[in-house]
Amino acid sequence: MPMTPAQPGEPHSQQSTFSSDLINTFLDRLKDGDHSVFKHAAVVQAFPRTIDKLLEKKNDQEVDILMGPLVAILQGEDDNLRDNAAIALAGVLNVLVAHEKWMLMDRLLPATQQTLHIIEDNSEIVSQCIHSLTKLAAHHIRSDQYSAARIILIIINGPVTLASANKNFCELAGLAVKELALRPVLDKLLEEYLHGDEKQDEASRLLIAFGVHAADFLMDSLGQGENKSDRLKLLKLAEEIGEPMEAALRRILQQTNPWYVTRNIIRLLGKTGNQDCFEEVAPFLEHENIRVKQEVLSAAAIIGGSNRKSFLLKALHSVPPQLTGHVISLLGDIPGDSLVVPLADMLEVNSIYQNRHGEELQIAICDALAKIGSVKALPILKKFIAQNTRPAMTQEDIEDNLPLMAAKKAVSRIGKGNKQIHQTKVKKVMGLSLAADHVSTKEAAIIRLAMSGDKKKAVRQLYELIGECAATGDIQNAERLRERYYEIAPTALNAIIRSGELIEQVQGEFTGRGFLDIWKEMRKTLSNAEFGAIYHELENQSLQPDELLVRQGSNNDKLIFINHGSIKVFYKQGQHEIFVKSLTCGEIAGENFFQSSIWTVGLRALTPSRVSLLRRSSFNRWHNEFPGLKEKLQEFYNRSNDVYNLLNKKGLSRRKYERYQLSRKVHAQMLDDDDKEIGSEFSGELFNISTGGMALRIRVTKKDRGRLFQDKTMRVDIPIGGDEPPLTVQGLVLAVHPFNQDLNDYLIHLIFDSQLKQNELQKVLG
Repeated sequence: MPMTPAQPGEPHSQQSTFSSDLINTFLDRLKDGDHSVFKHAAVVQAFPRTIDKLLEKKNDQEVDILMGPLVAILQGEDDNLRDNAAIALAGVLNVLVAHEKWMLMDRLLPATQQTLHIIEDNSEIVSQCIHSLTKLAAHHIRSDQYSAARIILIIINGPVTLASANKNFCELAGLAVKELALRPVLDKLLEEYLHGDEKQDEASRLLIAFGVHAADFLMDSLGQGENKSDRLKLLKLAEEIGEPMEAALRRILQQTNPWYVTRNIIRLLGKTGNQDCFEEVAPFLEHENIRVKQEVLSAAAIIGGSNRKSFLLKALHSVPPQLTGHVISLLGDIPGDSLVVPLADMLEVNSIYQNRHGEELQIAICDALAKIGSVKALPILKKFIAQNTRPAMTQEDIEDNLPLMAAKKAVSRIGKGNKQIHQTKVKKVMGLSLAADHVSTKEAAIIRLAMSGDKKKAVRQLYELIGECAATGDIQNAERLRERYYEIAPTALNAIIRSGELIEQVQGEFTGRGFLDIWKEMRKTLSNAEFGAIYHELENQSLQPDELLVRQGSNNDKLIFINHGSIKVFYKQGQHEIFVKSLTCGEIAGENFFQSSIWTVGLRALTPSRVSLLRRSSFNRWHNEFPGLKEKLQEFYNRSNDVYNLLNKKGLSRRKYERYQLSRKVHAQMLDDDDKEIGSEFSGELFNISTGGMALRIRVTKKDRGRLFQDKTMRVDIPIGGDEPPLTVQGLVLAVHPFNQDLNDYLIHLIFDSQLKQNELQKVLG
């Protein structure tokens, strides 16, 4: 759009014909709501100078009065007036930087964003605005206001901005971000992210906003880091940066690295890279470390493209035995029936091996054939079922034969024609081809639609575009587009979830029931906002048969949602795992989620399974916005959790030593790792005791403070009758349970460092 005669540097402006008194008159008219005065170039040019003089006189109130009509003009419909107001605002921003009026600049950010959109073809004005915003962002970074700095980066260089910006604008934005991404700034943000307390999340999001600059910096940090905890955090951040990480990852991969660095780089390339990376990843299948080999297989399955099948078939005969099942599972993800015969041949060969490894391969092959979904696999599967079915087998015998169950499920799934039929239907509906420029064009249109305010229509069109990409196998674009929801409509939970499932359908990973359907009973007890809060906190995990999910006796504090498959709940007694029950789709587990404790059972996958994990720390983020969410979630959990009852019915004691109920006042002291006293001694009441441990009832002053005792060492003095000194015991706190929440009473369960002698226990009991 052409500019009016108000551009800076105009040789014969109207300024010479307007006296300062007349300019002031025009500005008075502007304050009275007469926007037409901005048709005069002299008024536009005088406006920043007027603001400058007012600030010199400390007349901030008058500045605020003048900025009101300027912002109103920017939001009006007169194109010429809007253009002139944008030019004036660019000049005002320079003045505000000179006077360090950062708060006023923050308030003007929406107007500044509008200005950039209005005058994007005017390089000089765009440069002025971006320069001023860069100064504001630098101020916020110096002041540790990372969220405020990130907002500015998104305005300058965010995907919504760049989607419709011209080449010159993109270049200026890139230079601005580079100017801000100085090494001291990145060092400061990384230190806050790794070791800070209050601003970790803000620092990480700002690092992500720095894009490619943060990518190079993080890869250098990852190569130098020796702390495992720091490395894991760096990897998580690198994954969130996404596509800008690819070049940095490929560069580091060519260097000599420790095995764990190589594995992590390959894992990230599998998530953020494309087919161009495959040739660099594939040779690492020869790496000496088995975990690197496993990561190469997983990455190749994602980015291998047309090379994927031949690569995996070759790997099938070269990888160590413990990775064979993983390769088979990945082969099952490849569409078409060309792999049915080699997999069926493997099933016949492995059916002669009656050992655990042979059974694992049989299950993996059956699952892979089920995913492929070809009727060509039915004869060999039915033959396998017949060979493994004996006369007079009970239902329990059949269920205990996991390979047999896997084969039966495969036959059932293929009979329904699940995968190929569904993919055919999707492709007929969505169309068979989609050019990259078509995707970009539609994406830009959707963003413009969202910016105009019609988010409902934008959400619908975005879902349709994701479906088109998924149907043609363009999974990378489909997943990238799905992230757009979080920019234009983060509360569109149904669309976010269903678009993810649409992608899974085409990949063959969809289980047949959607997430919303699986957890519909839980949704009945929660509001849409509460359910959305849970969903956005979930971490997804896939499990192979016999893979351990939770170890008995661990302090795992996650709540586990079963989305697909079957999870065995077992009680370990000696070297034996005693079956308690199986958890299936729509059930949850979490012995240490709502109260500090240890897991009295373990969890292990019976079949290929998919679960979602919710961390207990999420409660801290929900406390203010959803104060009743914890109680609602716990109520739902209590309705479906019957593990304790089943343990009792099976006669499985969760206690190794007999406990005796006993009420007696005791004194306790917390200890550090060096057995030095922490804090003051406090009183409690003995609740029960055995030769192996005890339970102590205490009262704390603040609700939920009882958790602070978890995993701590405690010394307890127990009075003994007569003149004998008290018996002093020491142990580790394994569990903390609320006893009377109205009184803030808790039961603390200790396991003694040294088992009590029988005569010592007898003295306590009297």
